[in-house]
Amino acid sequence: MRNSVVIVLMTAVMVGCKPTVPSEYIQPGELEDILYDYHVSQAMAREAGHDNYNYEYKRNAYFKAVLKKYDVTEAVFDSSLVYYYSHAERLKTIYLHVAERLNDDAKVLGASVGDIGRYSQYSESGDTANIWKYETDMLLIPKPTANRFDIHVKADTSFYKGDSFMFQFLSDFIYQSGQRDAYVCLVAQYEDSLTQTVSHVTVSGQTQVRIPHYRDGKLKELNGFIILNNNDEDNDVRKLLFISQIQLIRFHHKEKQDEPKNNTGNKTDSLPGTPVTARRTPDTTSHRDIQRSGGPVLSLPRGAAVHRVDMPSVKPAKR
Repeated sequence: MRNSVVIVLMTAVMVGCKPTVPSEYIQPGELEDILYDYHVSQAMAREAGHDNYNYEYKRNAYFKAVLKKYDVTEAVFDSSLVYYYSHAERLKTIYLHVAERLNDDAKVLGASVGDIGRYSQYSESGDTANIWKYETDMLLIPKPTANRFDIHVKADTSFYKGDSFMFQFLSDFIYQSGQRDAYVCLVAQYEDSLTQTVSHVTVSGQTQVRIPHYRDGKLKELNGFIILNNNDEDNDVRKLLFISQIQLIRFHHKEKQDEPKNNTGNKTDSLPGTPVTARRTPDTTSHRDIQRSGGPVLSLPRGAAVHRVDMPSVKPAKR
């Protein structure tokens, strides 16, 4: 009996010590419901909007409709987010729950979101496969260290020479005001060279970053990051970037056997001394040609760029 009393008292103390959200802010459960409905409404706005003006108008109208449903003003919503900024782990937990609910709804409906869902069915041993094994959903806010997600993928035996890759995800900016400004940077390191790809993300929707095939080497590792910039603006303004459904698609490259050898318009390296012409890869962002041989690293303009630089051979130092 005495032991039971002690257990009850300890439980009461633990519950009493658990930090709670002040009553003037939206509580976690209700904030989860609001954010869930918000993302559903934004998906509806994307489907209904046919141009930028209509899309922005519908986004704002649907957002206000969600707040009205829960009888919450914009001022309370924004002040609550400012509170959760200083408790980033709570906000991240809420968003993970939102992501689970959205994914569960998609599975029930048998839905796939465009190109994002089409690669999920492929096995890792096939020519085309989603090889991403890490977090697929995350929340970024423009405060160090909560504004950056690092990417690191080591190659394994399923990687071949000539493989190409596509890194893709869905993004949702939840901004009260200010410039939407995020970057994706990927550095693919091969045995004798590396490729850097930079893409600027400024709107909600699907982002795809491609790393074209390199026939002369196998990828050793892929490093990079997604970062949300603040641009020295007010930290008390609503600014969230929700990243979801991250995928890294690997494509095994297959050489065309029926390509004419005397076709001067598409040069190949079948003849000694003949340079390889860089091929452009279609993408959602504009890319520069890839520099296959030596030369300086190309500068990175605002927007997106791809370039390759040869890695000089270095003799190991004697010990």
